[in-house]
Amino acid sequence: MSDQPTTSRTIEIDADVYDLLERTAASRDTDINGVLRYLIEVPKPRTAEGNDDED
Repeated sequence: MSDQPTTSRTIEIDADVYDLLERTAASRDTDINGVLRYLIEVPKPRTAEGNDDED
């Protein structure tokens, strides 16, 4: 695995989405970046049995 430099991205989102992220951050005692990291790292939900090969 090679070391890659940290990148920064700016994403424009709707005000309602921002409000949801902000409230989630407050309830988890983190910031919006923490919420986004959490959402990215959450495991993919399992599908019905026998459908695991659809990736």
